[in-house]
Amino acid sequence: MTTRKIMKSINEVKLSNEAELESLLVQNPEQIEKGFTILTHQRKTFGFKTLDILGIDSEGILTLIELKNTVDEGQLRQSILYYDWLLQQGIDWISDAYKTQLGEKKIADKMPQIFLISPEFDDEMFIEVKYIRQEIKIRLFKFIAFEFDEHKYVKLIEEAIPSIKAIETKPWTLKDNIEYISDNEVKSIFENFIKRIKEIEKNIEEKPSNYFVTYWIKGRKFCDLYPRKNSFAIGFKVNTEKKWESLNNISSKEQVDEAFKMIYKSYELMKK
Repeated sequence: MTTRKIMKSINEVKLSNEAELESLLVQNPEQIEKGFTILTHQRKTFGFKTLDILGIDSEGILTLIELKNTVDEGQLRQSILYYDWLLQQGIDWISDAYKTQLGEKKIADKMPQIFLISPEFDDEMFIEVKYIRQEIKIRLFKFIAFEFDEHKYVKLIEEAIPSIKAIETKPWTLKDNIEYISDNEVKSIFENFIKRIKEIEKNIEEKPSNYFVTYWIKGRKFCDLYPRKNSFAIGFKVNTEKKWESLNNISSKEQVDEAFKMIYKSYELMKK
């Protein structure tokens, strides 16, 4: 007598509606996330509106779940309204209302999070969530429904949310620092002052950065220049035992001569 092994296949299926999706998840919360506990579902909130699922994750964080069986551009907005209702109730109220479901578990003293579950998400959803999640933790899950041994199951696949791209700023050049000064006369004085510093000797190294320029000799800094809209400032050192000193609001040729004396003293100190 031979034993025949019956191979059971797994078939992807379509769910009839959100109610069926909700039912499958409620029956087996582990499909949402390992250690997930459901507190309630189809909970009335305001104006006869009902949130789909409310629970806590394995860390006890209160989690609001909004389900859709098709792409819905209003899914995020709807979840935010329920989120607002949740905050108005407060964790203490939720803990007391669902103490039976919680058992020995406790709701973490942290801000709630939102899970959005749908078969697909449009591009606009990713853009919206990318910025809103700076204030509210939101996670996106695509679901796949399948049938095995005459039972239906749901598999959630978390979608990566792109990070906010910081605006890249290029390091300032010497010209950028000069152009930052809006007063043309002061700008001219500033340029001539830089020329005088460079003429002290050929080995002086110039290092421009955003909103300031430094000058070095033998690997040691001896001067800082700080452009302003209608003036500029300098930083220098005339004594190795003292902190850096400064002259501010330089805007005339008379002030430049005094400033250059300080710069030259600093140069002589640092080149030793």
